[in-house]
Amino acid sequence: MDTRKFIEALGGYRQVANRLGKGRTTVHTHMQAGVLPASWYDALCQLAVEKGIDAPPKRFFSFLDMSKASCSELIEKDPQGEAAA
Repeated sequence: MDTRKFIEALGGYRQVANRLGKGRTTVHTHMQAGVLPASWYDALCQLAVEKGIDAPPKRFFSFLDMSKASCSELIEKDPQGEAAA
């Protein structure tokens, strides 16, 4: 399944746009690009439940990939992004 098939299973981009309160062009553009905004994940999971289909895989969404930063790099920085003493 890809983003297009998923959106079609929810009733198409027009219906999804209506339910999300987004413009049709916005939903269509993201669907065509193959990457949906991470902020839509919960809403689209709910729509999937309503339609009786599987929740979308997280790979369809633009979640941040934190796996590239090591934990020690993250822990060693303070909130201002400066190295801890």
